[in-house]
Order: sequence, then structure tokens, then C-alpha cells
Amino acid sequence: MNDTARYQAGRRVTLVGAGLNFSLAVLKIVVGLFGRSHALVADGVHSFSDLVCDFFVLMVARYGMSAPDDDHPYGHGRIETVATVVLSIFLVALGLSIGADAIHSLMQGDHVRPDHYTAIVAIISIIVNEGLFHYTLKVANQIGSDLLRANAWHSRSDSLSSVIVLIGIIGAFLGWSFLDAIAAIIVALMIIKMGAKWGWRALKELVDTALPEEEVEQIAKVIRAVPHVVAAHDLRTRKMADHVLLDVHILINPYISASEGHFIAEQVRAALAEQFEQIRDVTVHVDVEEHSHEPKIAKLLSRDQINRDLMQTWQSILGLNQPIEFMLHYLQEKVIIDLYLPNRAIKGADASIAQLKDSVSSYPDVQELRVFVKT
Repeated sequence: MNDTARYQAGRRVTLVGAGLNFSLAVLKIVVGLFGRSHALVADGVHSFSDLVCDFFVLMVARYGMSAPDDDHPYGHGRIETVATVVLSIFLVALGLSIGADAIHSLMQGDHVRPDHYTAIVAIISIIVNEGLFHYTLKVANQIGSDLLRANAWHSRSDSLSSVIVLIGIIGAFLGWSFLDAIAAIIVALMIIKMGAKWGWRALKELVDTALPEEEVEQIAKVIRAVPHVVAAHDLRTRKMADHVLLDVHILINPYISASEGHFIAEQVRAALAEQFEQIRDVTVHVDVEEHSHEPKIAKLLSRDQINRDLMQTWQSILGLNQPIEFMLHYLQEKVIIDLYLPNRAIKGADASIAQLKDSVSSYPDVQELRVFVKT
């Protein structure tokens, strides 16, 4: 799903939630005031907090889908991650507040007998919020939005809050008003746990925590299955909202051309894009040999040095005026030089070939000079 479709889906479900939360908030506060239910009034205030969250999610989702720019070359997905942290903190604070009020009510022994019709409003709130929870969570899973998932569980907290109200109202009818406080404490702990879960998940994303091990292994398996990839290592992954960014080193045949190596890297990128929709950015580093430490390639004989120090010697040995084509292979901290000579330059020239090889004998980093005939 592209960013525009993802935003539209999130916007639609958030607007539905906002409309329902506003209606429920007004209904619960009005009925709670007239029906003498302090719990229902508090639940209405809770619904207004959901409304604030809905608009918060809508605003963040809009900016989070903004295209990459010079300051944010990977996009603005982390805005959604930060917002998830903020929303999670709000959930934890809400749970602590509900729990503190419940403990205070339990210790004070407050008893309020509300009117019977307040129970009907509590039941309506439970049904509506449960439906909103399942609807929001379904869309969140479809578009892969942790922020929308957190908001879905916020709707669930409103549903559970209404369950508390209903239990409290029924308990008040039966003379067991303490059940309201006990249920409130239990649900408060559930809300705190959920907020902490989503907050911790978002914080891990902010510090570039890798994907779960099983997902990383699935990605590595796809990479290793690409033709001509000998091995893969140093696979690193991280998340940005619902997208995955990764980089990997692949090992290929050391004697193929640079363009073929690039082609294999592109095959790796295409395979990952096909198998994993959430992978957005892939960096493939091509290796031609395995090494346990950083190789000292920068200090080895370079093409510029050869053109400056050896090319004239080679031309003199072979009696050529034009530059000689050559290819360099940097393996095991040594250089292998491949010379590509025209037919006329090496006919009966075994001695010349020996001289060519002798010309690099004073370079300790040259492992071998090989001569090939161009046809």
C-alpha cells in the first residue's frame, strides 16, 4: 500500500472514531449529570480524551506521509514513531489517573446510587467502543501503523472504562459499590501495560533496534537465494514507522565486472522488494572476498600509479604507442593485474611477457601479472 492510500485509510478510520467519541462524550456527560452518576461523567471526559487523540493521530499521519526532502532523505516516518511514544505516555498517565481515583474511592468508601437509565448509556458505550476498537485495529494491521494500533487500544480503554461504569452502576443498585473501584484498578493496570508496550516498541524503533531474529533470517534467506550471491553477511535492519530500512554485504565471484556486480546487487534489491512489501530502502555492498578485518586496500597499487609509473615501460617493452588495457583485482590485500594485449603485440613475444612480469617485481603488493590476448 502506497503512502497516499495508507494516509487515506488512516484518515477515514480516525474521522469515524472522532465522530463517535464526540457523540458518546456528550451523551455520557449529559446523562451522567442528570442521572447522578459521577462515573459516567468521568467516562464522558475519557471519551473527550479519545477525541483529542483522534485529531492528534490525524495530524501526525498527514505529516508522517510527507515525501522525503533534503533534511529528511528517508522520509518523515519517524514523526509517527514519536507520536506513538507521546500517545503511549498519555495511555500510561490515563491508567495511573483511573487507578488513583479508584484507590481513593475505595479508601474513602464513597457511595452513589445513580438512576437506572445510566446503565443503558454505559452499555451503548461498551458496544460502540468495542466496534470502534476492532474496526481501527483491522485498518491499523492492514496499513501497518503502530500509531493507529495504539489509538485502537485507546478505544479499547474507553470500552473497558464503560465496563467499569456499568459494574459500578450495577454494584450500586445491589449495594456493592466497592466493585467499581476494584474493577477500575484492574482496568487501569491493563491500560498502563498496553501504553508501556506500545511506548517501548516505539522507543526501540527510535534507537534503530533490529527486526526480530526470525524476520531477519527470512530476509537473509531471500538474499542468499539470488543467483550468483555466494554468501551474505553484515545484514542490518531498522524500522521507520511501517517501513523497513536495511543494508547488507553480499559476496560474489571476484573476477566478474563491476557492472555485473551491480546487476547482482540490483537483483538482490528487486527480490527483497518483491518478497517484503514493508522494505522501503535497501543498500547492498558488494564484496569479492570474505575478511575478518578492514582490508588495507587503500594502500595498494592503484590505476593512477600504474598509468604514471608503469604504462610507458609496458609500451616500450611491447613496442606500442597506445595505452594498454588492464584490469585490477584486489584480493587478500594483494593486487592481480590482468593485461589485455592485441595479437600483434605478443606474437612470439615470450621474452616480452617475461619482461612485463619482471616490471612489477619491485612492487610487493602485486601478487601476479597475467597476460590475455584480445580477439
